[in-house]
Amino acid sequence: METLNMFEYSRAALLIALGNTKEGTWDERIEGFPNTIRWNAGHMYITAEDYLNKADKTYEIIYPEWYEFFIDGTSPFKWDKEPPTVEEIMDALKNQGERIMEFFNGKLDNAATETVDIRYLKLDTVDAALQFVTWHDGIHLGIVKSMQYVMK
Repeated sequence: METLNMFEYSRAALLIALGNTKEGTWDERIEGFPNTIRWNAGHMYITAEDYLNKADKTYEIIYPEWYEFFIDGTSPFKWDKEPPTVEEIMDALKNQGERIMEFFNGKLDNAATETVDIRYLKLDTVDAALQFVTWHDGIHLGIVKSMQYVMK
């Protein structure tokens, strides 16, 4: 249960920070940062969908078409189509948080449907996957806040 509480706290902090992003800066290219705030927000969304679907195959990926914009290795400076809007991403992140809280309640001890190995880390339970997603959100939240600070 603590993992869900930490995820909920982290996602609330993320939504507050993204909500404080100055209009017109979501796609700003900032020296020293490889991506934009929009990319970071979408990346957090699609990464959570990906890892949590691997942890439990019955967790449905919403907006799988967003992979081409936001998965590791993509760049907003190479997009050749219109990405999801800021509003779509914000709504998706909010709804995803609610879905995760409901869907994974009582399932944290379940073995992962697919074990994911990341260097020395083995995500072999739902709990481990959600802890990774929470950590990942926190890393990118720090990047977003750093970008916002530099843009002041």
